[in-house]
Amino acid sequence: LPLSSLKFPFAAVGRAPTRLSQKTNKIPRLLSQRCGRRLSSSSSSSMDPVLDMAELETKFRQVAPPMAEALYTQGYYTTTDFLPPFLIARLRRQCVALRHHDGRFEPSWSETVDVHGRTTRFDKPGVLACEPDGRDYDTAPDLIVYLSVLVQTLPVALNQQQQPSSSSMQSSDNTPMDLSDAAFNAKLAVTLPGGSVYPMHIDNPQGMAAAAGDTRKLTCILYLNPQYESGDGGELQIVTNTTTTNTTASEQQQQQHPDKDKRYDTIDLTPVGGRLVAFWSDQMPHQVLPTAPHAAADDARYDRYALTVWIPTHNAASLHPPQSKFRHLADVVAVSSRPQ
Repeated sequence: LPLSSLKFPFAAVGRAPTRLSQKTNKIPRLLSQRCGRRLSSSSSSSMDPVLDMAELETKFRQVAPPMAEALYTQGYYTTTDFLPPFLIARLRRQCVALRHHDGRFEPSWSETVDVHGRTTRFDKPGVLACEPDGRDYDTAPDLIVYLSVLVQTLPVALNQQQQPSSSSMQSSDNTPMDLSDAAFNAKLAVTLPGGSVYPMHIDNPQGMAAAAGDTRKLTCILYLNPQYESGDGGELQIVTNTTTTNTTASEQQQQQHPDKDKRYDTIDLTPVGGRLVAFWSDQMPHQVLPTAPHAAADDARYDRYALTVWIPTHNAASLHPPQSKFRHLADVVAVSSRPQ
């Protein structure tokens, strides 16, 4: 398979606005064959990727069993060493080139949906983003290879996993994921230092009730910050549970829920380079805590880069399942978004 063909699976993807469109991007299955040639930094030109496709496929298949178990039992999965530091550093350099050389990044914005279905746009100060596609291959070949292999490997590998059956590991529901390997959404974002944040939200709060229908089921984030240190901020905070006030505190953080009789448990995940995070797009509230509040906004050392891929489902019934153990978490977003 010629390396130049790596750009074609994404060639038809337009440069959409920075806000992720609800419509998923369709890709032809041109990478179903394996690339037998190993790529190395010592033998490739600056325009060639160094990511080994076969090894990356293997990595995704290896993480699929623990990822599926964690998703069903706690709603999220994470590991801190999915890719080695030299590859994370290379991916970050390619992201910086897309931003500063190609001018691909724009101010980011999103929308909130209230309990009545009303949509409100809000800007994200201090956040820039783009939607990478095949035309970015010459500047960011490893980025495109990563996207290609993830989309065509991880959904299939997760679909093959069985839900936990142990009574001590209650699954979230009995609906198969039915993840798609023929469509995707992706966003490459940088959160600037000086205290920039993402507000609490759920990626896919409406599902098929959205105007265009939103089938995103799984959020996968790879962090590209090889120099990250404790205290740099920008943690991904995921809400994992809500409890009544007389419940014993868990090992995770416990925050005051806006409803006085409830509290909610959260976990803070540092955006250290090489961390891979996956969680349910349609169920798990999350936010980004202040990024390097001690630093100046133009101090590039503290720029927080994250590559997010949303994987849709073939099965609309798997979205917002009423029997899910996480169904009540949406209340955290609904209540916290009320005017104070």
